[in-house]
Amino acid sequence: MLEPSKNRASDDKATGRKRTGLEKKLFIGIAVVAVIALVFLILYATKKTCSVSEEECTTKYCVKAASELLDFVDLKNDPCEDFYHYVCGHYIKDAVKKGAPTPILEIEEQFKNEMKSYIVDPIRTTKDTKANVAMKKFYQACMNESKMDNDKDQTFKTALEELGGWPLIGSRSWNDNTFDWLNWHIKSHRNGVPIIGFFSFKSAEAKNNKTILRVSASKLANLDISRTNFEAAMRDIATHFGAPDGFGSENIQVYNFLETVKKISRDADLKEESDDEEEVSTVANLYRDCPQIPWLKLLNGLSEGVREFKNDSEILYGSMKLYCHGLDDLLKKTPKVIIADYFVWSIIHNTHEFLSSDIRSAYEILDSSNSDKERYQVCFDLTDERFKYLKETLYIRKRTKTTIRGQLEELIGIMKEVFIEHIKASTWMDEETKTNGIRKTKEIKDLIGADDLLYDVEKFDKVLGLSGLEFSSDNPYKVLMERNIRENVHIWEALYEDAPDNYESFFSNVNDVNAFFAIPLNMMIVPAPILTSVFFNYKMPAFMNYGSIGRVIGHEIMHGFGEDGRHVLINDTEEVDWWTNKTAENFNKTKQCAIKEYESMPFRYRLNGTLTLEENMADLVGIDVAYEAYERWVKKYGEEKRLPGIPLSPKQIFWIQTGTFLCFRKLDDDATDLEAEDVHAVPKFRVMAGARNSRYFAKDFNCPEGSLMNPKEKCRIL
Repeated sequence: MLEPSKNRASDDKATGRKRTGLEKKLFIGIAVVAVIALVFLILYATKKTCSVSEEECTTKYCVKAASELLDFVDLKNDPCEDFYHYVCGHYIKDAVKKGAPTPILEIEEQFKNEMKSYIVDPIRTTKDTKANVAMKKFYQACMNESKMDNDKDQTFKTALEELGGWPLIGSRSWNDNTFDWLNWHIKSHRNGVPIIGFFSFKSAEAKNNKTILRVSASKLANLDISRTNFEAAMRDIATHFGAPDGFGSENIQVYNFLETVKKISRDADLKEESDDEEEVSTVANLYRDCPQIPWLKLLNGLSEGVREFKNDSEILYGSMKLYCHGLDDLLKKTPKVIIADYFVWSIIHNTHEFLSSDIRSAYEILDSSNSDKERYQVCFDLTDERFKYLKETLYIRKRTKTTIRGQLEELIGIMKEVFIEHIKASTWMDEETKTNGIRKTKEIKDLIGADDLLYDVEKFDKVLGLSGLEFSSDNPYKVLMERNIRENVHIWEALYEDAPDNYESFFSNVNDVNAFFAIPLNMMIVPAPILTSVFFNYKMPAFMNYGSIGRVIGHEIMHGFGEDGRHVLINDTEEVDWWTNKTAENFNKTKQCAIKEYESMPFRYRLNGTLTLEENMADLVGIDVAYEAYERWVKKYGEEKRLPGIPLSPKQIFWIQTGTFLCFRKLDDDATDLEAEDVHAVPKFRVMAGARNSRYFAKDFNCPEGSLMNPKEKCRIL
């Protein structure tokens, strides 16, 4: 650079005088302003000629995306040599402060909190469904301990009087001569104060894919109750209700009675365990095997107004001869007052959490499961159980609205098209295998969130047994009674209909922040919890979504095309091995590079490339499929704008998005070590491997050949 004195005019030759200091400063200032103006003029003049990808997106969603991206990346690192810390550097630095070792664990915690909100948040009459309003009211009733105490258990006592009274406390309505255990069973369930009866009734699935009634022995056998605790609890409870002196011996008889029922039930279960596969039978056959019970009176009493049973009605009941015989002998020799006392105890057992604090405290000795919990946790758990799967359903509907499902269906559709091109270009599949693979790809089914039935509020509320549930009172015990009544009605409503899908299995997996490829079903499954945060946001730019959820979906699809995916169901019925022997032989050679790629990575212990092979191949293939799918999206919709303030192109951000969800920092010695040996590779490898073996990454980041992220030889699987 030339010295300033050689370029600066120090004399004004036209005037013959030197400039003053003030004039010099003013002149310099004018020059600076002129330069700035010129820069702005050039920017303005060239703005319209810039390509779209050079422009910045300034919507609030792009600003948010840029901010979230900066929470992960450390752009001071060289992406060609240390792509992992380039992607995760900032996240790793802040992991301790955030208290989250991985983004996935952060999402899981957010998911749990959001799920809780469907139960504990205030009622929103304009937004909450009727079922959600009922669920929140149930929770609020459970939490209203002051109202329970102010009621002084009067609602409970009134319900008992309607049944026929509690002889132990000298109820006026008790009449030994008119007591009939079967009438009590019917009336108690229909009134919403359910006893633990001598028989259990529930819906089961028959071989013809229809629901059917299953009749079984009492479930008392599952209760473990000690004599001492039973006597102590029932003594305190009976005293609370004003029982006369000298009632202790009656409690002993009640305990002996319930223990005998348990023994008879256990013996019957042992007998049933040796039976052959249960066949559909009829009520008439149940009468034949178990004539001591007036079955039609019991069944039609419980299901009145919903369903009518006849002798030829189909049911399941297994073998109950031994149980019915033992129960009949016991009932004949047991005083009616003891049977009634047993029924009242079972009502208290089923409903004590909605009785006064005195009763709840007395009963803790028999039910210690909630003794260490805060009241809100007790009520949350009770509500969640009594409104099973509702909060999950509400969450799924929110996270997978029509717009979101449509966008993901398009993404998956484009990725299938790209995947077919990869199959066609495969060097290890022969033509027959390629034909099978293309057919298999076209027939992949998508399940985003859930099936269509779950989104039909009215129909699915019926599946869950919640349709029409509205509480008529805020009295806690009445709320419980009305919930019990609706549950009892649902048992009979659900019978002899087409069996619903296996929602128990479905909802058991809904909590996973993950995606799945169900190989036997040839189905791509995208649960709702993964459609958030670093994985997907339908309002964010496509290059971010294709990089994150696209990479995940590409990974999962590949699981259906490796060795684990060889045996599949096509058209739901035809199971085939779609590989030929020649393809299998070629694949065994091709896969070696994936094994070597993993085992050659320098790390603190030897990595097992065979153990992680399926996952690593899915990473290697899925990432390029997602990239090419994004390129097809761009051809259809046009180039996207850059994120504001981020000196990176959309494609560079695509690559960053493929790795952000894998960022990891171990926070303490007790935490799960995600870098320990597993079927999944260590996080650092998963961030780098797909990118460094891609045919596109090095071009987008100008990585020189031979650098860590642009090896001369790349591992190509498909």
